[in-house]
Amino acid sequence: MQKFRIVFGLGSNLGDRNFYLDEAVRELEIQLLLTDSKKSKIFKNPAMLLPNSPRDWDREFFNIAFSADIDLQKFPPQKILEVAKEIEKKLGRIDREKWAPREIDVDILAIENLKIKIADKLVIPHAGLFQREFFLMTVKEIESELLEKLREIFI
Repeated sequence: MQKFRIVFGLGSNLGDRNFYLDEAVRELEIQLLLTDSKKSKIFKNPAMLLPNSPRDWDREFFNIAFSADIDLQKFPPQKILEVAKEIEKKLGRIDREKWAPREIDVDILAIENLKIKIADKLVIPHAGLFQREFFLMTVKEIESELLEKLREIFI
């Protein structure tokens, strides 16, 4: 068994945001057999928008970080990504334009200090980990030591 600490970033700015965040955490725990999980408080922030985005896209996001131990032999990174996308669909996420509001967004932010790149599908650590305040604030709350190690390695 290869246990690694994984950190997810979850966000929602449509519908019952608390419900979507809670259900995504529950589904991740069940489907990926996660153990020793931690969840940050909700960080509320404005939507990231491109210039000239429709006004109705400007909806406040609820963001959390969620971390746990995962067995990478059972669930390699590509499989984790597939499960995350399946959970988004199961919870009702509809494919829309990039940056459009969404019911739930599940991002893999880090898997310990591993560096992973799978074509155009997956980059770990997440490219926005150190650029987005909502990632930094929520991850720091539950995994401050891991965040500092990642900062030392990747910045």
